Amino acid sequence: MRPADKGGGRTEAVMKNWLTVAEAAEYSGVSRDTIYTTCERREIRHARVSGRRAIRLKPEWIDEWLERFAHESPRARGTTNVATAAVL
Repeated sequence: MRPADKGGGRTEAVMKNWLTVAEAAEYSGVSRDTIYTTCERREIRHARVSGRRAIRLKPEWIDEWLERFAHESPRARGTTNVATAAVL
């Protein structure tokens, strides 16, 4: 049996446990610089590989950070809703 077949062909549907900075940025909808800065400020949980700039994040850590950010800026959410309503 080939490794790709072990999970019944479901390997593509499994979410990655660890994301690179580029993947985390895409996942969260922010820039890579934002992810690096947030990690540097220790605002988001992350893991450094071999103490270098290589950083890995778990999707649930990103979700927690986004939730905290959303709760800290209700004014920004209101502005976004108004802008969205104007477009619609």
